Amino acid sequence: MIPIAVLAFIAYISVTNDEAKSERYDTNSAEGRLEQALSEIEGVGQVKVYFHFDENPSKDVTLSNYFRSSSEGTTVSGLLIVSEGAKDPKVKMQLHETISSVMQIPAHRIMIVPMESKGDEQ
Repeated sequence: MIPIAVLAFIAYISVTNDEAKSERYDTNSAEGRLEQALSEIEGVGQVKVYFHFDENPSKDVTLSNYFRSSSEGTTVSGLLIVSEGAKDPKVKMQLHETISSVMQIPAHRIMIVPMESKGDEQ
């Protein structure tokens, strides 16, 4: 009986752990979808994305429309990316190039900063 209970407990923990990982990013929001995609890049780690919306949307159709809700009447004109891996210059450059290409936003409108590590506090 005890081995079966232990196996059931281990199975329960592994299932809830997988669900927690998938729920880390809100895939219903544009920011959540971009966060999830960027976090899968090697070395990036945990990511937070903040959009700046332009009040005067242009008529251009870009890839940023994929990340924008159809109910919104504004377009993304800038991004703030906070990433664990942004301390590494190579990761930061890769994030910059990827976001600029995918979102079709000029590089000067993208700000990437390292995420504060909770272990660094003293």
